[in-house]
Amino acid sequence: MSASDKNTSVAESVEKNKIKLTFTITPTEFGKGLLYAYNRNKSKISVQGFRQGKAPRKVIEKLYGKDIFYDEAINHVLPEAYERALKETNIKPVYRPNIDIETADEQTGAVIIAELYVKPEVEVDNYHGLTYTPVSSEPTEEDIQNHLQSEREKNSRTISVDRAAEMGDILTINFTGYIDNVPFEGGHAKDFELTLGSKSFIDTFEEQLVGHNVGDDVKVNVTFPENYNSKDLQGKPALFEVEILDIQAKELPNLDDDFAQDISEFETLAELREDISNKIRKTKEQDSLNLKRANILEQLVKKATMEVPEVMYTARVEQLIDDLRMRLWQQGMELEQYLTFVGGNMETLKTTYATQAKEDVDARLVLEALAKKENMQADDSDLKNYIMEMYHPPHNHDHDHDHDHDHDDEAKENEVNEHLAKMSEERKEILMQDILVQKALEFVIDKAVALEQI
Repeated sequence: MSASDKNTSVAESVEKNKIKLTFTITPTEFGKGLLYAYNRNKSKISVQGFRQGKAPRKVIEKLYGKDIFYDEAINHVLPEAYERALKETNIKPVYRPNIDIETADEQTGAVIIAELYVKPEVEVDNYHGLTYTPVSSEPTEEDIQNHLQSEREKNSRTISVDRAAEMGDILTINFTGYIDNVPFEGGHAKDFELTLGSKSFIDTFEEQLVGHNVGDDVKVNVTFPENYNSKDLQGKPALFEVEILDIQAKELPNLDDDFAQDISEFETLAELREDISNKIRKTKEQDSLNLKRANILEQLVKKATMEVPEVMYTARVEQLIDDLRMRLWQQGMELEQYLTFVGGNMETLKTTYATQAKEDVDARLVLEALAKKENMQADDSDLKNYIMEMYHPPHNHDHDHDHDHDHDDEAKENEVNEHLAKMSEERKEILMQDILVQKALEFVIDKAVALEQI
């Protein structure tokens, strides 16, 4: 191998957290890229005297310029060369680089300059004894009643009533709308069901039907909003002639043992209330823990000194959007469809995620620094347990089936071992860092001091 056919990689700091990485693509590598680019494009290039796709590379280069295949050749070999340069210089960028081709030639290869950002240095002190305010997890009577009321609503039935309409009633109506005494398009319907208080109709339309009875003809005066989706109607006053055909109200089931038996496996209302109370308590405990973590993390970040490259926040926003895209795809919806439904676009989505991205990145950096400062370690046993919890979260066991659970546990352990065996070292390193972050968070929470409970 000649001197010119050796790879070189040089890294230099150009400003805080920003590095200039200069590396080479050897003539041999460049040649492989040129051959790839030629084979991929020769069928698209016409050369007089040759059948389509049969013109030799040298002929094409002579006709169109020797650099005709350079861009695609470099694009083909660049990813591998870039990854090699990162390993040689032990650089771990936090975002995709800005790439510039300084020189490129078949005889000498190519010199590439990549500008990239790395994680900042983080100083964190005085993290013992951070404070939090405990929140009671005990269910209140109001909590239980609200839950029971929700269940009654779910199991209600509607019946026609012989009284004036009230908010919450479901009315069946005929209506015709007029602007300047002329009916307008889309302003009429027959046998339309409208729930009063649902805000389905503009302005005070629904409120003006309260107090009226079946058979009444009601004149409703409203004004269309300035931002109404039909420009012809924006800001205009309108008159609706409304005929009330039926008034229905929800009939809620009685809160008794029969109700408990109908909606659950319990025989009595008392047993149902106890079950609801336990579920509310668990939810409140989790909410309290989440609030405690958030408050402590916020205090911890404020105690840190760091200059975070903006691209780290950008990268996190992109990751959050990718996560949303995947969740929507699993539900059978494209991200673009979702944005149309919610009346947004990619820029508004990025703005929505900006605050969360900053909180996530800052917290992660500080916890990584804390783990390093406290010399925390993670081993293969931690990794195995972490993967087990990822794929098989713990749950309460039925002691009557311990034998079955022993068999399940063995199967789960085998699955985790297989997963570990196939895992790349890079992936293991990422998960190990996740474990250290988790340990750092648990450490600072354990050291936190509770204030007076609210």
